[in-house]
Amino acid sequence: MPSNQNALIQIGVCLTFVLVFIAGIARFIFDPNDQSRCNSLLNTGWWQDTETYTKWQPGGCMMHTYKPDEISSCLQHARILYVGDSIAREQFFSFARLIRDDIETAGPKHVDRKYEFNDQGLIFEFWWDPYLNASRTSAMLKTTDPTIQPSLLVMGSGAWYMRYLDEDTYREDWQDAMDRVFDAVQRSSRVADAVILSPVEIPDYSLLSPEREETMSINKIDSMNAYLESKLASSTPLTPMTIPFVWNDVSGTATNVTEDGLHFKQPVTAMQVQLALNYRCNDQLSKHFPMDSTCCYHYPIPKWYQCIFFIFFLIWAPIGLYISTNVESSVTNPIRLVIPSESILNAVFIFGLGVIYMYFGDRTQLFGKAQKDFDAIVFGALLFVSLVTGILTLKVKKEGDQGFLNRDQTDEWKGWMQVIILIYHFMGASSVSGIYNPVRILVAAYLFQTGYGHFFFFYKKGDFGIGRVLGVMIRLNLLTFVLQYVMNTDYLSYYFTPLVSFWFGVIWVTMYIGHSSNKTSWFLLCKLLVAFTMTTIIIQSPGVLEDIFDLLKFLFNIHWNATEWRFRLGLDAYIIYIGMLCAYATIKFNEYRLQEHPWWPTAKKCSIIASGILLTGYFIFELSMPTKYVYNGVHPYISWIPIIAFIVLRNATVQLRNTSSRFFIFFGRISLETFIGQFHMWLAGDTKGLLVVISHARATQGFGWWFNLVVSSILFVFVSYYLSQTTGELTRWLCSAITSGESRRATDNTSGIYHAVPLLPTSSANRHEPASSSSAASEPDNGSSSSSSSSSSNGNKNDGRHETDNDNNNNMDIEMVESLQTSPKRSCVSNLFDDARVRTGLALLIIGLLNNFC
Repeated sequence: MPSNQNALIQIGVCLTFVLVFIAGIARFIFDPNDQSRCNSLLNTGWWQDTETYTKWQPGGCMMHTYKPDEISSCLQHARILYVGDSIAREQFFSFARLIRDDIETAGPKHVDRKYEFNDQGLIFEFWWDPYLNASRTSAMLKTTDPTIQPSLLVMGSGAWYMRYLDEDTYREDWQDAMDRVFDAVQRSSRVADAVILSPVEIPDYSLLSPEREETMSINKIDSMNAYLESKLASSTPLTPMTIPFVWNDVSGTATNVTEDGLHFKQPVTAMQVQLALNYRCNDQLSKHFPMDSTCCYHYPIPKWYQCIFFIFFLIWAPIGLYISTNVESSVTNPIRLVIPSESILNAVFIFGLGVIYMYFGDRTQLFGKAQKDFDAIVFGALLFVSLVTGILTLKVKKEGDQGFLNRDQTDEWKGWMQVIILIYHFMGASSVSGIYNPVRILVAAYLFQTGYGHFFFFYKKGDFGIGRVLGVMIRLNLLTFVLQYVMNTDYLSYYFTPLVSFWFGVIWVTMYIGHSSNKTSWFLLCKLLVAFTMTTIIIQSPGVLEDIFDLLKFLFNIHWNATEWRFRLGLDAYIIYIGMLCAYATIKFNEYRLQEHPWWPTAKKCSIIASGILLTGYFIFELSMPTKYVYNGVHPYISWIPIIAFIVLRNATVQLRNTSSRFFIFFGRISLETFIGQFHMWLAGDTKGLLVVISHARATQGFGWWFNLVVSSILFVFVSYYLSQTTGELTRWLCSAITSGESRRATDNTSGIYHAVPLLPTSSANRHEPASSSSAASEPDNGSSSSSSSSSSNGNKNDGRHETDNDNNNNMDIEMVESLQTSPKRSCVSNLFDDARVRTGLALLIIGLLNNFC
């Protein structure tokens, strides 16, 4: 794509960013009473499932479904009081059934009810008072005794006023009753811990009796609710009070849940109770990860270490950029000691903007959140669109054979797997066993590539240095490390990063021990067997992970869940070794040139047929599993079958090996950032919900859902791409900073003699060597090799220049020797701190100790 088109796309996305943020800030300015998304909860919403009526989606926030123990904790083991008519009574019954579903509700209708739940320490009372004018109701509203005030007071009236009072006076009498309630909450803070005044219910007129229909007209109800709305807007209650007008949407959009059109049954009344509990209790939920209930919820104030990151990204980096571009570059300039280069500062700033965007998305109410709702048709449609896009962006390299599992192919493989995983998470498809099971294979395939690629590199290159280890580990963990502090989450919650990091460590240790004998087959295979045994013991033996995690908790205040981590490791405990063995088999296959053997064409055809049968058999098998939990039991032992089958089929012909999709390659090269970034800028509520960047209340319904999907996806991919670019840049910088002492140590000798090392290449051939070496060290060898171009074709015309270069280098070497001879000898401590391994260990130790204060 031409550079000017790229620039236009970037400008367009940046403008979208600005508009999204402006819209979010405008919502805060023009609707200051909804900064906790309480108004959204109480005034807008719709049913996500129109058959069972179990999922209600408020406008812009995520609900919490309360269980008995949470209810008792929130309501402080106290008293819940309902006062009103038969409509309030049905809600009261539903509330009580949340505590114990077998309570007795039969008996006289127009009487008081009382239930005591001793296990939860709760008392539920219902006072029959359809006009809200009984003496005890008036006394309760006037009380100032905190020992008898309800933890939650729900009052409802209106139907009896319209039905049984005179047409000319009912409205005035009803307003007097409502005014008494408003006066009470404005006069005292001890009426109750929280008061909910029910709106006048809109009945289902198709089922209403003629008498009720005549007296309870929609005009009357709308007028009465308008009065309640105006009173609420103009009041300043001392006792927290609200009117959930959305209750009428809950009942009005449900069908077949009422017999007489007036008294709604479960699930309508149960959802109305849940809405009441979300209003009353959500802000008392824990203010730490995971924050997946966002209605009526105030996010916690950033902690000190979060603020440090904000200052670092939003203040230090921009100031550094300004200084870097306006202060003359000089080695003697002291500012240069604390201000890195302009490119690094730019990378820090862009990286920080991406992280801050995630913070605003998932740790503030600036953007809305929505609950996931699996829809098989939408899920299939998104997969189909992705497939079509991938096909339309196919490219074919016609020159030669790109090779088995070449770079484009593995990037494409990671890319289409990542797209499927993203859609899987976005749609909340984990509840469907037939989808969950293949997605487990995709995660295993990532780990297969980890085993395959790193084994290939260590075997072929033999580079086990700290630079290689740091390059991989920092690249994998930089974003996750920052997010665990900025978002105040848990490192293991981003399970892919720690999973791959753990297995990279296993591969490195396995290949490093006795690496001089790695070319000896029996020795290498024995090492793999020992590593397999040790990791299996660590993962499967009860108490091993618990002891390790207890030690981390004691030393570094790290709280990791051993049970969850054992489950994650156990699911893919063996696929790493399958990947390593496949890499070794590939190496030996090429060494012995088995593709030239006469029986190879026959073996190839048989393997293709077998792979097709095995892949089909796997899908038949996984779909036959009754639940995903049953499948998890066999997954570690069979995950290699579809992976190997896919590899065989994908590399069946030269044309297949040379064909790849640009669309999927793009996602493959940012797969790490999209996997981690989705947690907070595509999904929300710590992956439990969806991020809603469109400020309109209906942005998650109908066309609004699709529009939000498009906008949020564009922003998500845009940020992920730049996070990938800047993470790579910062990784190189950090690695060079940590290993900077290595070059100094390399020049020192135990005898104190300096061995001259040319500072510049002395020939064009030498000039190619560092680049080739660097390239080999930075990427795993996938079996392909490239040779440096020779400069001999330049002939004698460059000889004079080469001689000059040699003279200059010799002079510089002499100056270097003289400088070193006159400089003081470095101490053992200095040499120790020059060791990158020591620096790395100290850095990790300091971070761990500082973690005790977080």
